[in-house]
Amino acid sequence: MKVLISRKPNIHKDNFESARLNKSIKDALELVDVSSTDYPLDNYDVVHLVSSKEEGFFMDAEEKNAPIIVSALMCENDPNASFLDFKYKDGEIINTILSKDVKFLNRASHVLVPCESARDLLISNGVKNRISVVPPGINLSIFDYEKEEEKDLFYRYFREEKNKKLVVAVGEYDSLEGINAFISAGNKCPNALFYFFGHSQSKIRANSKIKGLIKKAPKNVKFNQMVPFDIYHSALLNAEIFMLPGYKKAGFVSLMEAMAAKCQLIVREQALFPGFLTDGENGYIAKFSETIVSLTKDFLDGKLHSTTLTTYDKVKKASLTTIGERLNWIYEQELKRKKKIGG
Repeated sequence: MKVLISRKPNIHKDNFESARLNKSIKDALELVDVSSTDYPLDNYDVVHLVSSKEEGFFMDAEEKNAPIIVSALMCENDPNASFLDFKYKDGEIINTILSKDVKFLNRASHVLVPCESARDLLISNGVKNRISVVPPGINLSIFDYEKEEEKDLFYRYFREEKNKKLVVAVGEYDSLEGINAFISAGNKCPNALFYFFGHSQSKIRANSKIKGLIKKAPKNVKFNQMVPFDIYHSALLNAEIFMLPGYKKAGFVSLMEAMAAKCQLIVREQALFPGFLTDGENGYIAKFSETIVSLTKDFLDGKLHSTTLTTYDKVKKASLTTIGERLNWIYEQELKRKKKIGG
């Protein structure tokens, strides 16, 4: 069996979530002896996509009677691989999926989602296809066996002092990413470093309000485009806290990498798919910005216990080998189904 794994969507050379998910799929398959390619003209048996912008693969795959697997709702921090839209209702943000993306998902052979509540969301938005819970596979070894030079890379790259605690967040540069809360936490914790990594094009397109907030941020709060993975990986290895201050659903790839790096999670309730984390058990969850700020300060001041060990126990279930075996089983089932219906 050979699997065509889509090339990452054009994201202006940023090392964002779709690229990391594609690599995770490739590495997981390699561990279970399933070959893969990212070259569409190669012979292949199965196609695995991560973005609705890759609809061009459908025609060729359908001509070859090859099953098409789609990983959805895993890269919501990546504007080129996000499936969610939103609307306001009674002052609340309601997550929706555009009709064109529903059509895309219903055209696939099988849809993969990161958790049960993500599955429920697809169903409630009209996805009638087969849906399985298969989260992003995580290469635990790159977080478990870090070398000192890997940890030092972040400080060398950004020329920062190693004795300062680090808080990391990811997202887009818009009003729904909780940038104000991130800056407020930085103001309350002037001796810590706060690094927000976002998509470069969203920073360019940011409205005047967001640009004004960033311009007035204290010196310990830094805003950057997404850096190469070795530097981002180094940031996670050093981070005391991984924060998700936004109101939109966060990307599962980034969340699970932070869990593997044993970062303390401090997240806004609205950024999570319901039921994935439990407040106080494997992270601290808050609805309001003021609570996010106070939780951040209290944790950095040593007033809150760490939940990183229970969080790590949770992410261990998504090792590359485990996910590779699950993917291989799904591919085989879909190939059998195609053969049975007369392809």
